[in-house]
Amino acid sequence: MANFADMEHITYNYEDENIQFVTTFENLADLDTTSVDGYMILACDKGRMEVDVNGVRRRLKTYEALILPPHTRLSNHMGSPDVRCDLAIISVDVVKRLLGAHAEEWDRCLYIYKTNHIITNEEDREQFAGYVSILSFKLQQHNRRYHKEVIESLLRSILFDYLEMMMAALPQMDNTATKEGQQKVLFHRFLELLSSRHVKHQLVDTYAQELCVSPNYLTKVCREVTGKTALEWVREYTEADVRYYLLNTERSIKEICDDLGFPNLSFFGKFCRRAFGMSPTEFRKKMKN
Repeated sequence: MANFADMEHITYNYEDENIQFVTTFENLADLDTTSVDGYMILACDKGRMEVDVNGVRRRLKTYEALILPPHTRLSNHMGSPDVRCDLAIISVDVVKRLLGAHAEEWDRCLYIYKTNHIITNEEDREQFAGYVSILSFKLQQHNRRYHKEVIESLLRSILFDYLEMMMAALPQMDNTATKEGQQKVLFHRFLELLSSRHVKHQLVDTYAQELCVSPNYLTKVCREVTGKTALEWVREYTEADVRYYLLNTERSIKEICDDLGFPNLSFFGKFCRRAFGMSPTEFRKKMKN
């Protein structure tokens, strides 16, 4: 998990080496989530709230939630006067252990189809109100012998209910289409490799070599599983990083170019014009204005 030594003023209702909870809106606004390398669940338990997720405005109503991948940037928080929200930070290993064989479905919803905005109906809201109540109660029982195990058990139930709702929101064609299990495993490994890289702008050949397959086969698998090629996935993830650094840091264009692994400013400028329709300087200025 992330090193929170530089955020000692942040308080948690619960914290161990794999799971942390931030349970006040003020603390959430102070937290630098870009350093967090676990999955994040941002839940609005009361009122309404808005937050920028990697520069994109998202709105949550009572008992709605966002499931977010590691190193997601949360900024510009706003809430109604009665807002109450919780942020759970759970290590990738723990989520995979709790979900077991269904971890691949979790990542598919999160990374491929992005059905990670949990919209609730009346029955769902009643269910999550119960979860909030019992979790709040159990979090206070610090001295219980099996406190950690109880918290993980509650989280496992919550994760599966979130996964149920994310899977229900998948495109219908995905629920009926049949794809080779080996292809899905390969694509899942490719996406994990891509998301873990700081410098994502690399040749498809580089990723294929690390996955021990040919570039043509990796491209074929990506297209059959998702409809997009491996190169398109690399560009999409790279664009997200470029957008984040241009809009959420004060680094110079040259510093961003070097940090994200582009060979020179000219190449970086061409990439931005293709992705955003303008130069990196123009894009930064327009979006900030």
